[in-house]
Amino acid sequence: MKHVITFIRPFIAILLLTSVFVACKDDDDPKPTTATIKGVITIENTDVWAVWQDSGEVQLTIFPAFSLNPPAGWGPVPDNFFGPGVPGGTFAIGAPYNSQNPLIAEYEAGVTQYGYELTVDPGTYSALALGFRHDGVNDPTRKTATLGVHHGVENTVSHGVVIKVDVGGGNIVTIFNFPAPSPITVEAGDEVEINFRADFAFVEDWY
Repeated sequence: MKHVITFIRPFIAILLLTSVFVACKDDDDPKPTTATIKGVITIENTDVWAVWQDSGEVQLTIFPAFSLNPPAGWGPVPDNFFGPGVPGGTFAIGAPYNSQNPLIAEYEAGVTQYGYELTVDPGTYSALALGFRHDGVNDPTRKTATLGVHHGVENTVSHGVVIKVDVGGGNIVTIFNFPAPSPITVEAGDEVEINFRADFAFVEDWY
């Protein structure tokens, strides 16, 4: 079952508590075992999304802590890591923590802000990213165009990647150079708000 990111609507919650006798102990309350990450994603160039909406899904994913051994998460990969002469960069080298159950953002005309909420295990995560996963692309290194990542600067877009290619003769050219995602560390019971921006027009550069 897909979890769908819904756009922001104002709401009012009123909680009335009435009690006659109170007899509780802190030890009786179940201790939380998970953490919550939530916020608002602002998407630029949604008119481009309108054109591409039938070509794939917009997914919100969170990546585990970065590691080269074993490969996991999103972070700086050194040159030659994938073989002699293969350029490194900054990108994901493992599946998202919620790869089997990403949050899906559905296109809605005129909507540019989408609220989300993720329940995660305590720990460190290397990237929170919004990506467009193209139905017609089979190459796993190009299937998802990262529309935006949380990178610590709420009002600017970063696609989170540094991509370098060998154009021949050992000449390395950097084709994408964006600030890396910011790691996120949460403990059980935490409720963290993270707002960030994404730009759908990046699909036109990625594909």
